[in-house]
Amino acid sequence: MTLRRPFPLALLSAAVLAAVCALAAVEAADAPTTLDGYARAVGVVAVAGVSVAALLAPPAWTLTGGLVLAIFSSHWELLGVPIGVDRLVLAIGIGSLLAREWRHRDGRLATRPIDWLLILAGLYALVSAALAGTLEDPQSRFTLLDRFGLIPFALFFAAPFAFRTERDRRVLLGALVALGLYLGLDALIETTGPRDLIVPSYINDPLEGIHFDRARGPFLDASAMGMALYAGMIAASIALVRWRSIEARILAVAVVALCGVGIVLTQTRAVWLAAAIATPVALLCARETRRWFVPIALAGLALVVGALAVIPGVRAEADKRADDKQPIWDRKNSNAAAVRMIAERPVTGFGWGRFATESGPYYRQSQDYPLTGVRDLHNVYLSNAVELGGPGAFIWLLALLAAIGGAIVRRGPPELKPWKLGLVAFAVASLISYATAPFSYVFPTLLLWLWAGVAWGPRPEPEVGGNAGFRAGGRF
Repeated sequence: MTLRRPFPLALLSAAVLAAVCALAAVEAADAPTTLDGYARAVGVVAVAGVSVAALLAPPAWTLTGGLVLAIFSSHWELLGVPIGVDRLVLAIGIGSLLAREWRHRDGRLATRPIDWLLILAGLYALVSAALAGTLEDPQSRFTLLDRFGLIPFALFFAAPFAFRTERDRRVLLGALVALGLYLGLDALIETTGPRDLIVPSYINDPLEGIHFDRARGPFLDASAMGMALYAGMIAASIALVRWRSIEARILAVAVVALCGVGIVLTQTRAVWLAAAIATPVALLCARETRRWFVPIALAGLALVVGALAVIPGVRAEADKRADDKQPIWDRKNSNAAAVRMIAERPVTGFGWGRFATESGPYYRQSQDYPLTGVRDLHNVYLSNAVELGGPGAFIWLLALLAAIGGAIVRRGPPELKPWKLGLVAFAVASLISYATAPFSYVFPTLLLWLWAGVAWGPRPEPEVGGNAGFRAGGRF
């Protein structure tokens, strides 16, 4: 029997670093000033270091790192980084993981019916974008990759391999709890100060992003911040069950409280509604957690009341948000326009990314509220139906529900049960948010699909000879 020589990752890493250093020198030479050249060179070298680390690290670390870095997605230029590091790390992580699994040549990359459904949904959206001529538009291209889900689909496929052991899942859980701690503290500091402590500093720039008067975090969007805080609260709740030391459990309780307060501080009604509905649903769907329903409900109520009473200005801002009718008018007008567009082209749709340019003639003045318009339709379900037509929207929704539902109901190791309950909560919150926001937020979408892949459970090891993988549906 011949032994396979391991792939020379160290040699490849050295080659990547050499190439990047050369690129950094070119970037510095092309810069208009010495300071700009230095900043560009540092950014390129930093990206190279992250890339090499992603290539050498175990898949669980790489995918977790890419997920966490996604909180800065679309804002890397504000950090002086020339490219989207999160997408790069995720691409390296997924690619290296599939390459490692493929080397076994035993059918362990066998596809499942859900994978083919996701491939069909992705191809449908790609063809729609190509026919509509929107693949060249960066906004349409990125929403196709992130919000519709080409990258999340790949994460869903890779997650059962990357997080096949409890040790791997502890990496993800620890990162989500740490992220919840950071975002919870950030939300509190954004509201109470001193704002000089906020990291990164671009959060303090009122000219960048939206929702400067709310807790918006590195996303520069209060809705995305709220969903990320809710994910941190769920992860900390799982940690409270899984972790054993007193110190770790105290930390988990603190993160749950911080994230809960942070959700209030986002001043986003859609997130409030999503969390208020999703949490009871998750608690009531399992026998082990039903007894905690009343205590958690009372604790949550006390947390909200305490935040409104103690944190200066929060009560006034909450009342202001509750009385703000502009977002409601925006949604009523854009949803009505979307329904008219669907009636116009129910099968073919208008093409991916075409709502902003094609929706103008379909707005109508209502007798009950002013006429307003938005660029992005604040309803993912209607947006997909408008742009992809009924068949495309149905395929996407069917794939989404099949992936989430399959992950929740299929059997798996007992240690996956907290992850399945956590998926119930985050999935219900996401499905509610899909009806109230454009949800072009990279991190929550990636996390939803990654979480579903983790809760799906590890792939079964192939039988000796690799035949089991082929019987399961063929090789990838």
